[in-house]
Amino acid sequence: MTAIRALGALVGAVSLSQWARTLPAVIASGVTGEFGLSEAGLAAATAMVHLGFAVGQVPSGVALDRVGPRLTASVLLAIAAAGLALSAAAPGAWSFALGQFLTGLGCSGVFMAALMVAAQLLPADRFGQVAGLMPALSGIGLLASGTPSAWLIGSAGWRAAPAAAAVAGVLCLIAAWRLVPAIGSRRHGRQGLGSECLEVLLLAASRGLRAPVTLAFVGYPATLALRGLWAGPWLTDRLGFGLVATGNVLAALSVVMSLAPALFGWLDRHLPNRARVVGIAHLAAAASLAGLPLAGGGAAPDIAAMMLVGMLIGSHVLLYPMTREAAPEGATGKALSAVNLSFFVGLVVLQPLSGLAARLAGLPGALAVFAVALAAGSAAFLALARQSR
Repeated sequence: MTAIRALGALVGAVSLSQWARTLPAVIASGVTGEFGLSEAGLAAATAMVHLGFAVGQVPSGVALDRVGPRLTASVLLAIAAAGLALSAAAPGAWSFALGQFLTGLGCSGVFMAALMVAAQLLPADRFGQVAGLMPALSGIGLLASGTPSAWLIGSAGWRAAPAAAAVAGVLCLIAAWRLVPAIGSRRHGRQGLGSECLEVLLLAASRGLRAPVTLAFVGYPATLALRGLWAGPWLTDRLGFGLVATGNVLAALSVVMSLAPALFGWLDRHLPNRARVVGIAHLAAAASLAGLPLAGGGAAPDIAAMMLVGMLIGSHVLLYPMTREAAPEGATGKALSAVNLSFFVGLVVLQPLSGLAARLAGLPGALAVFAVALAAGSAAFLALARQSR
């Protein structure tokens, strides 16, 4: 029951993270109109939430090992609530951008805190199942950034949405402080913060973590880029879909991407070789992604290929139990941070490359970048996983 209560509180925190990171898309027109931002200015201001999220990965991992998930999650949620409140009350674009950065920083470690609680309080054979359920259960945050936020904005203006999220952040903070037990903390007498942050990078290159870090670099960024960037233009420009039809397909893809990790998490206890299944699933996703530009167009096969990519890469959630098993004693938080950091670095590297490829070879070129990266990363993952055994 202690684990259920603690994970319930942190599912709420992860849902807040999903809400906060997708909220800018809903308030964009209001922010642009009030602050007089250009499209480039709006993109820069709202991108600050992702920058804050990336910057917070390493210190969050260090804090989880130093002081445990309860204090780490509580402090992070206080920062997130402050960032959302600042976004809601911002007098200008710069203060709004700062609020977005603080929001991302505060949300950066709540998922890792939930994984830390699961690692400490649950049997090892349940860890993968819980890690897979988290994205599905926290999907309520994605729903909150849709119709409910739009209704709130229509009734009280764009500032009401981040204000409501700030209130939710305070409630999540209270729940985390009351329901998450003080577990897994340890004090470092001699090792400084700088040394521990460096340890995250060293762990990423260690024998046990090379495989999951390598696959993290190419796997999840491919689905994020497909869902968040290239699927829409593919549906409208290549297949001639209207906005409503495109929205329906993207909504279905979002559902698949949310439920697939739960499926693979449930299967984790029954897999004879976790690493082989994950690697083969990512290779199959690379083949499906490559099939989009090679097939020459067609609504049914193209949509099926997109759904298959979203489902197969949902197996990336099994990288977390692999990471837990490979993490040294007392360094679970930093090991999880190393894998999460690789997700974001992969996105930062591969997405601009896909943009360049799109300029040179159109949408097929953009998708080909991720297909090639997925194939190469999956092959490297399978080889490194064999070496680490």
